Amino acid sequence: MKLKFSLFTFFIALLGMIHESFATHIRAGEIIAERISVQTLTYRITVVGYTDTRSSVVFGPGTINFGDGREEQLNTEADFSLVRDLGDQIEENIFVITHTFQGPGRYKIRFQEFNRNDLTLNMDNSVDTPFYVETEINIDPFIGVNNSPVLTIPPVDNGAVNVRYIHNPGAYDPDGDSLSYAIDVPKQAFQREVNNYRDPNVAEFSTSQESGATPALFGIDPVFGDLIWDAPGTAGQFNVAFRIIEWRKINGRFEQIGYVVRDMQIIIENSNNRRPELILPPDLCVEAGTLIEEIIQGQDPDGDPIKIEVFGEPIEITTSPATYTPENAFQPQPGIVNFNWQTVCSHVREREYDVRVRITDQPRSGPKLVDIKTWRIKVIGPPPVWDQIEQMPGRTAELSWDPYGCASTAQEMQIWRRINSDPYQPDSCETGIRPGYELVGITDMNTFSFKDLNGGEGLAPGNTYCYRLVAAFPEPRAGLSIVSEEICLTIDVDVPIITNVSVEETDLAEGEIFVKWTPPYDIDVTQFPGPYTYELLRSEGFEGNQNRVSLGITSDTLFTDTGLNTENLVYNYKVVLLDQNIKIDTSSSASSVRLEPTIINEAIELNWTFQVPWNNQVAQFPHEVWRNRTDPEASDDLTFEKIAEVDVTTQGFTFLDDGSFNGVPLNRDTEYCYFVVTKGSYNVDRITYPLENKSQIICAKPDDDRLPCPPVLTFEGPECSAYVAEQPCNSNTFEHELSWEPDFSGNCDDELSGYRLYFTPDGEEGVFNLVGEYSNLTLDATLTNLPNYRGCYYITAVDRSGNESEPSNVVCVDNCPVYNLPNAFTPNGDGNNDTFIAFDNPFSACPRFVTGVEIFIVNRWGTEVFRYNSLENNENDIFIRWDGRDSNGNDLPAGTYFYSGKVFFDVLDPSLRDRELKGTIQILR
Repeated sequence: MKLKFSLFTFFIALLGMIHESFATHIRAGEIIAERISVQTLTYRITVVGYTDTRSSVVFGPGTINFGDGREEQLNTEADFSLVRDLGDQIEENIFVITHTFQGPGRYKIRFQEFNRNDLTLNMDNSVDTPFYVETEINIDPFIGVNNSPVLTIPPVDNGAVNVRYIHNPGAYDPDGDSLSYAIDVPKQAFQREVNNYRDPNVAEFSTSQESGATPALFGIDPVFGDLIWDAPGTAGQFNVAFRIIEWRKINGRFEQIGYVVRDMQIIIENSNNRRPELILPPDLCVEAGTLIEEIIQGQDPDGDPIKIEVFGEPIEITTSPATYTPENAFQPQPGIVNFNWQTVCSHVREREYDVRVRITDQPRSGPKLVDIKTWRIKVIGPPPVWDQIEQMPGRTAELSWDPYGCASTAQEMQIWRRINSDPYQPDSCETGIRPGYELVGITDMNTFSFKDLNGGEGLAPGNTYCYRLVAAFPEPRAGLSIVSEEICLTIDVDVPIITNVSVEETDLAEGEIFVKWTPPYDIDVTQFPGPYTYELLRSEGFEGNQNRVSLGITSDTLFTDTGLNTENLVYNYKVVLLDQNIKIDTSSSASSVRLEPTIINEAIELNWTFQVPWNNQVAQFPHEVWRNRTDPEASDDLTFEKIAEVDVTTQGFTFLDDGSFNGVPLNRDTEYCYFVVTKGSYNVDRITYPLENKSQIICAKPDDDRLPCPPVLTFEGPECSAYVAEQPCNSNTFEHELSWEPDFSGNCDDELSGYRLYFTPDGEEGVFNLVGEYSNLTLDATLTNLPNYRGCYYITAVDRSGNESEPSNVVCVDNCPVYNLPNAFTPNGDGNNDTFIAFDNPFSACPRFVTGVEIFIVNRWGTEVFRYNSLENNENDIFIRWDGRDSNGNDLPAGTYFYSGKVFFDVLDPSLRDRELKGTIQILR
């Protein structure tokens, strides 16, 4: 009997020892992934676990799953491990393991280990609940290298009952990606939450905030990452989780490319201790090269010693990192630390740097309390500096500037232009260009000059052109410099300059336009003594590239052009200068003003467009909007009155008529007619200003919501395989020919103003973007210089009120991939057929629309002699170029070898995106 009792007692004690050795230890953790090779897809993966030092269990026997079908035991396969005692019964365990992924993809790296520590209040049975965290990375050669966010502040902050709790992970992204934060739920396995999780602010654990307000709050700041529980009402330990999400701007849109999950423990104790307080410097914005020297202060209301710590990317970066002193030391309060950071050009980026500052007190008893604040520092590029500007032959401007101070890290220099001066000085921390400028050129950072040809037209005589420079930094860090000073040039008036293209009569066939120009004021009369005559040329369209005709030669400087369709068409004019009937030069072109209406909520929005060489955006010359009178007393239905003067420098070329000009709302059944008078100027003293030009008259009803019918779209060619068969192998431009027919059947609006063509490269489910706008007289289009052949189109019709039809039928075309390999080669060094390479001749056989190739070659006994994967090659060379040597560089003997592999294609059809490669290759020597 006594023996049985002893054995039973021993068995119970053994169970207790096993239970304690297998559990009660994990408090918190996360996974960090860092790509360590640009040649291969090898990552350094760091698993960080925070454990309870009261347990004798060693962290690390858990399983790490790489998300690609492979998993390993952490403690047996790790390359490196480290244990650090952080105090307060918390130990940091770091395991580092390297892993190479086989190809692009999104991978969820997962870690699971038994078990969490005991007595976590906001989940059931934590002692028997596995601990689980995950991190997602995106390996995509088209978006560049992706590293996960790095967390610099350990989750070791304790809290007190009825005192607001705060934690911040001190996260930054080494690639410069943007970060956001979101609450998650602690997990025990992939996609499996812990049992009966409750947020810590539920009434079971807390009822009010530190201020006494209700209810208690729990959440995370999505921008700064402050995890706040305001305020704990129950002593004990709680586990929470949150995600640090990384975003990268791709094709102008921010896309999520990965995240890190931190699962952490909050320990709350009863205490009368009060939280210490931080005093931070104001947020800073500095030019790269500035030395930042600031003081951070702290104090404690109880008079306890305090420790101030600084975390974040400026401390962690390898190039010219920030420092602070003293480090990791408690000091009598009030305490200070000195922060120093010598900024350099590589620090420039679009986003601010978040410096996390944590203050911790050291009470005589009870938990240490903390506060964390974020101090933001933005580093911007210095302004470029001009050298000179000079007018060159052909009315071009030659611009030059000094070498840029941050050329080693900037990507491009942007040249911006406007007509007339705007000598503004940028505000503090203002980067980039203000509205009102046009981007006219981009150079690399080794180029220090630019010739402005104005699209081959030459700059307009009589105008003053003013330029500014902006340096742009590469993605994903991005960022712009401060804008340069302004530099200006006035172009000589050595040719006629057009001053008026004014619509005097609106009609489908009997329209009239008044055209006026000046003599060539600054011409060299010794070289060109005159008398001068002028040939007036008329074209259609804003750019003047359709249906050009000569209207004759005259010695006058004005002309009324008649018999025009001013209701539907835009006309464009040029004046050719003749000296004794010999052509000397040609003026800049000027178009008529086109007015378009859009119906918006029982109002009519007017927008006007033109292409003229003078400046039509001058603050002292507002544009006028005229509308026909609608009162029955008017003697003429088309008697117009001025209803608005529009400051186009601030409002643009648009006006909304909602009846507010006279307090009379628009009548839904009344047709309103409008024209506008534009006003502008040159920078020439001999001309009377403003230059006034009228648009055509347009009419619309406020209730005109009848839509046009969708047109019918047809793809006319060229057929893909026939087209590429005649193009060189390295050709990467394509064209599409489209035509369409309007549909006036049914209850559709048949008064069309034009068509809008939309395109997506990603198939029918892709996002369609506007790629062309055409007049109502145009029924076909050729799109040239396309970077790819594949894609889908639809077209819409637009009526004169701006209403747009539903999309037409969708027309899709796909790439026609080609990839051919030879069956023999002769690696004898004669320069002819020396490598096993994909065909590049004739054109019909060379590779087309190939994104990658992988190949594996063996000899007749099945021994590997060569392996190649272009997707792992930084240059992605799809031609293979095997020289007949093995992996040790030894020449292989002549004979037959066998290859297998796969080629990957850029096509819309998923079933055609890859093709197996299998065959034989002869080495001939």
